Amino acid sequence: MNTKFVSDLIESIGDPILLSLILLLVVFSMTFKKEIASKLFKTKSTNSPKPRDISHLKNHNVFTTLRRIKYEVANMKFYTHKKYDSTKTKMCEDFTVTKSDICAKYMNEFLEYGIPQMSRDRLKKTILDLQVTMHEAYILEIKKLWQSKDIPDEDSEYVIHLFEKFRYDVVNSFEHRVTAIFASSNYKDNFVLTLAVFEMWAMGIDLLPRDMQTTFENLNGKFKDINYER
Repeated sequence: MNTKFVSDLIESIGDPILLSLILLLVVFSMTFKKEIASKLFKTKSTNSPKPRDISHLKNHNVFTTLRRIKYEVANMKFYTHKKYDSTKTKMCEDFTVTKSDICAKYMNEFLEYGIPQMSRDRLKKTILDLQVTMHEAYILEIKKLWQSKDIPDEDSEYVIHLFEKFRYDVVNSFEHRVTAIFASSNYKDNFVLTLAVFEMWAMGIDLLPRDMQTTFENLNGKFKDINYER
């Protein structure tokens, strides 16, 4: 350190007591600089936000939405030639309950997949694959149910095809939105990514009663005389 600078600094301070305190502070800081830096870093780490637990998403409103839409559809009534069609009404309710229960099952299982440890790309692929799996699973289940009611396979496939036609824009947007979510830098970790996907699913599920109603209102009366309730 420049001797003249130190001499000038001492003269400028003047007060010997203040000078002593300053010198003690400088010596203390130089001696314990590592400990001080370590303490400051530790405090910063302690105050940083903890990663959120994926299991908290088990309480997401996507699950309450899946339950709610079953009750909404259960209150619908369908008619053929202006007469109440109990078969068509019950088929719609069963279709909705099957789809809702299958989706809830797979979404809950998805939260047990070890999401926090996944890479971003693997999580994206898992979600896209899950959407296909849920779709295939509920179609298989509703076909089995309708087979047990003596509804021919071609008639079951016709109803499913009609539903998917009205549902196409929603399902197609799911894949586009997943791609957009994972391409955005705003979603920093796997919790936030999964939360965004759950929000998207909940929005799509909200539209399900509309698509069910449109589907079954467009059916003809071929199911009217089936003893569906037996």
